[in-house]
Amino acid sequence: MAASRRETIEAIYRAAIDQVEAGVAVSRVLSRETDHALTVGNQTLDIGDSGVWAIAIGKAGCQMMASVETIAGDRFAGGLVVTKSVPVDIQLRSEILVGSHPVPDARSLEAGDRLIDFVRTVPDGALVICLISGGGSALADALRPGVTLEQLRDITATLLRSGASIGEMNAVRARLSRIKGGGLLALLNGRRVVNLIISDVLGNPLQVIASGPTVMPDRHEVAGEVVRRYALDITLPTETRMDLTPPLMTLIIADINAALAASADAARQMGLAAHVLTSSVDVEARQAGRLFGGIVADVARGWGTLTTPCCILAGGETVVTLRGGGIGGRNCEAAVAAAIAIAGIEDCVVGCLATDGDDGTSGAAGGIVDGTTLHDRRTAEAALAGNDTYPWLRGRGAAFETGPSGTNVNDLFIGIVAPADWTPD
Repeated sequence: MAASRRETIEAIYRAAIDQVEAGVAVSRVLSRETDHALTVGNQTLDIGDSGVWAIAIGKAGCQMMASVETIAGDRFAGGLVVTKSVPVDIQLRSEILVGSHPVPDARSLEAGDRLIDFVRTVPDGALVICLISGGGSALADALRPGVTLEQLRDITATLLRSGASIGEMNAVRARLSRIKGGGLLALLNGRRVVNLIISDVLGNPLQVIASGPTVMPDRHEVAGEVVRRYALDITLPTETRMDLTPPLMTLIIADINAALAASADAARQMGLAAHVLTSSVDVEARQAGRLFGGIVADVARGWGTLTTPCCILAGGETVVTLRGGGIGGRNCEAAVAAAIAIAGIEDCVVGCLATDGDDGTSGAAGGIVDGTTLHDRRTAEAALAGNDTYPWLRGRGAAFETGPSGTNVNDLFIGIVAPADWTPD
């Protein structure tokens, strides 16, 4: 694989991550102008005598909380973070708990109980910044009476294997939980709640991101439909009415569209024409990879009207229906499928990359492939059949491993069409 084109994809990916990095995203919308006031977006809020409190739930929790602590300064009163992993370079005053993802375990329930206890310590009328990011649905939970951890784990695993959408999964999770679906907002009643949200869900539906713990719930009977569709072994608890005060404000501070815009800007600065196809890819990962790879291959063949050299971009949240027990994830599957689509085609490279740096069970961000990656189609098809795509990519030097990125805004598909000897500006 030509180093310059792979390096270009890596540089475009890094530019996207820099734009949606969680701490930076918080600092763009939050500032403290005086000892007594915070500016959130275009509104100024009185801090009050109780100071600034904060709750962070999700993979980007530590990075988001670090910004709040810095901005609030000596008016920061207390915080709690529930996340998947703790960056070694971040030191917080807030308490940090680690939950389980993607399938919850006892740590997730311990985190949910601690969240409830923490909320009880927050004074009435206090300003509470709620920092929500992807992964929150599994990382923290407090179950409704009659629901067991074993049931929650079984349902989560079943829906993950089935290829259910995140909206379907989180509709069920919210019905089983005391803190999802507005449950945490109800516990915060009497406090002044501000939501800063990094979206990992297409279209940014507030009730779906981390299962909507701090937003007004959606009362549609989606959960029952999902239980019937996937034949889940659960009787849903009866919905209960909650005493809810709407948040003062809710801001989406980063999403896939921001990542795509930053990717396109970076590509243009390197001398590439940039074309964003869509931000709404939501099909099976292998289908998305083959389609995106096919589009890139067609442009490399000179078909269509796109001028080269160019960068072709798409974003979204694919799904994987598990058929085997291998190691991989959405982006690893998409990358292997893309390798099949562009096999033997010169002048193109494709990257299928998770913005959180953590694709499924692989620990990689995904894969970067070109026309020479595939030597034997049968091995690629076997890897897809067994959901064992990460070893296939790694064995060909095509896995892309970054570690946790500090944010989470879905997945990026990046295609470069340029001659092998092309170099960026």
